[in-house]
Amino acid sequence: MPLTINTNMAASRASYFLSKNNDALQKSLDRLSSGKRITQPSDDAGGLAVSMKLQGEINTLKGAANNVSNAISFLQVQDGILDSAGQIVTRISELYGMSQDILNSATPAIFDSEIQDLIGQLNGLTSSEFNGVPLFEVAAGKDVVATSTINISQSALSTALVSGAVDLTDDSDNTPTTTIKTEIDDAAGNDPLGDILSAVATLRANNGGEANRLQFEQQNIATQISNLEAANGRIMDVDIASETTNLAKQQILVQASASMVAQANSANQVALMLLQ
Repeated sequence: MPLTINTNMAASRASYFLSKNNDALQKSLDRLSSGKRITQPSDDAGGLAVSMKLQGEINTLKGAANNVSNAISFLQVQDGILDSAGQIVTRISELYGMSQDILNSATPAIFDSEIQDLIGQLNGLTSSEFNGVPLFEVAAGKDVVATSTINISQSALSTALVSGAVDLTDDSDNTPTTTIKTEIDDAAGNDPLGDILSAVATLRANNGGEANRLQFEQQNIATQISNLEAANGRIMDVDIASETTNLAKQQILVQASASMVAQANSANQVALMLLQ
């Protein structure tokens, strides 16, 4: 092999390998510092495309999970109000029963004030809202609230509070005990207050069924998110054990190739000796 000065093939090749090994070392450092196997599209273009699609699905499901959580909160608040309504109707029924006592029949007005307040409270409950959305239906044709692809009911509380001649949504009368007593007496042996309480109980049962459905949907969404994140992790996450081994290898190669560049450059000293 001829001895030349202008062209040092050994040094050129050693320099090439030094540059190549240094690039590999930098890539390994990027992966370990970021925790990602793909730090730029050229690392794995196909894998990056799949990862972006998976991340989009994950974000969509997280949005749906938030919607379901809000819907569950809506139903929980609704059920609390329905529970209060049931207790109020029970108390009105109790007061009516007490008004039938022969010892109090001459003074029904002693129950008027409380019943008046209770009926007013019932009317206030029917207009309750959750974050600006009515909890109970306020107009025909508007009886559901959509969350993702699931519908939840705005319970018909106003309708439930009416049974036959008894209308607990009307608080305009100043003598409610007398009015209710007359309306119940006109019911021909029926139990309209019991029917109203039963209707409120049915609304609570419907509320519970919808809440159960949403809770199952919430669990389903959480499972999908977990599985998609695992799939995305298998594409994007770096294997720390494998990459640290690769890092040690690249560090040795960089040091070795740098040493060889120095050795190749010193070979030209032989030509200088000959010239002397």
